[in-house]
Amino acid sequence: MGLKAFLITDEGEEVAIPQPYRQAEKRLKRVQRSLSRKKKGSNRRKKAIKRVAKLHLKVANQRKDFHYKTAKKLLNKGKHIGHEDLNVKGIARTRMAKSTYDAGWGTFLQILSIKAERAGLMAIAVNPNGTTQDCSKCGQKVPKTIRDRWHSCPHCGCELDRDHNAAINIKQRGVGHPVLKARGVLSNSRTAKREARSLCEA
Repeated sequence: MGLKAFLITDEGEEVAIPQPYRQAEKRLKRVQRSLSRKKKGSNRRKKAIKRVAKLHLKVANQRKDFHYKTAKKLLNKGKHIGHEDLNVKGIARTRMAKSTYDAGWGTFLQILSIKAERAGLMAIAVNPNGTTQDCSKCGQKVPKTIRDRWHSCPHCGCELDRDHNAAINIKQRGVGHPVLKARGVLSNSRTAKREARSLCEA
C-alpha cells in the first residue's frame, strides 16, 4: 500500500488512489471561511455549519464506497490476502499525515478483514520490514532511498517497480505466516498445501 497508488498486487496490478479530501479541499476551505465570518448564534451560521458538515460527510462516504468496492474486487478472486501490518498512527505523525488520512488505510484494512472472514478467507497482516529493500527473486538486500522507485538487483538482475517487488515479498511472507499453524493445520496435510497454494496464487 502506498501514496503513489492506493495498493499494488503481487501481479503488478495497481489500484489508483482517489483522494476525495484533496479533491474537495478548495471547496471545504471556501465554506469554512464563509462559516468563520458568520455571527455566532445566527441562522446564517447554523446553515453554514450544515454546509460544512454535509461536505465532510460526502468526502467520508466517497472514501467508504471506494474501500468497500476495492475490498470486494480483491476478495472476488476467492483467495487469501497478505498485506502489510501498517503502523498507520506512526505514519500519520509525519509530513504524509494528510495523504494518509485521505487514503484511509486503517479503515480499509478493517473492512478487508471483516469481509474476508465473512467470505471464509484470511486477510493476513505480515511484518513489512525489509519488503522494499529485499529482492523478491533472490532475497538479497538492495538498499534504496524513499526516492528510489525502481528495484534493480545487482545480484540476480531482477528489474521491477519497487512497490511491485514489495508486494511479492509480502505475498511470500503471507504464505509462510504462522497463522496457518495457529489454526491447527499441519504442514504436511492436504489442507495446508491447499491454503499455501491459494496464497501463492493470490
